[in-house]
Amino acid sequence: MKNLNTIAIVAASAFACTSFAAADESDLFQLGDQLHGVARPSEIAELPSLVPGTIVEVHVKEGQFVKKGTPLVTMDDRVPRARLLAATVEANLTGALKRAEVEHRMAVSRLNRLRAALSRGAGAGFELEEAEGVRDSAAAAIEQQRDILKAAEANRQLAEAQLAQYTITAPFDGLVTEIHRKSGAIDPSQLIVTMANLSTLEVEMHLPSRLYGTVQRGQTLPLKAGQPIANSINASVVSVSPIIDSASDTFRCLLQINNSQTLLPAGFSVVLKNSDNNTAIGRVTNAR
Repeated sequence: MKNLNTIAIVAASAFACTSFAAADESDLFQLGDQLHGVARPSEIAELPSLVPGTIVEVHVKEGQFVKKGTPLVTMDDRVPRARLLAATVEANLTGALKRAEVEHRMAVSRLNRLRAALSRGAGAGFELEEAEGVRDSAAAAIEQQRDILKAAEANRQLAEAQLAQYTITAPFDGLVTEIHRKSGAIDPSQLIVTMANLSTLEVEMHLPSRLYGTVQRGQTLPLKAGQPIANSINASVVSVSPIIDSASDTFRCLLQINNSQTLLPAGFSVVLKNSDNNTAIGRVTNAR
């Protein structure tokens, strides 16, 4: 009887171990897992006005593709443009510097003549001391004029930077998605144009911690896209966070979808499902 009990205990233990192993493998990718995300532009910029003023021209239209640096909106810049012109003229006023350089050369020449005369026994020592003072004063005048020109050049650069604030330019290659203001007076920080880079779409997902290690950077995963795509698309894993959030028991994963021809819109939903649906997680599981 004791032997029968021992056999029963061993058999039960073996069954329990087998069941635990099976449960451990299946729990990793539970049936019904649906990991959701949204395909968003890789870059989006809401461009405000940096200075108060009046819009005089909108250079682009909604839906237009523009290159980085393309002017989008120009404000009335007559005042800063005139300020730049004046600063440029001031920065190029080199006459005073040239005069100081001529006076310095003359002072050096006179000093050399006095030294030569003193070597022959002619002239007086106080004349040499006076000539050296004139030379040093002329050299100081040169440095002063150079400092004045440096300050004038700094003012010119400041005026140029201030003028640039009156034109809103594209910060990257992308589409103009919305023009919020086309005319009239505007205040600083008031939104004017919105742009988006749709050549690459990004999907941020927070995956359960049990999946950590099964999704790795560089992998290509198929996603099921919602409407209006309603099809499977590929996404590359570009980032897997090494930090698991203890509150949600998830880790962050960033995927990218190649959209170089901009055929896909942004904002559609995507799903990463389990192996029961023969989608992404199932393939990663099989690869593991």
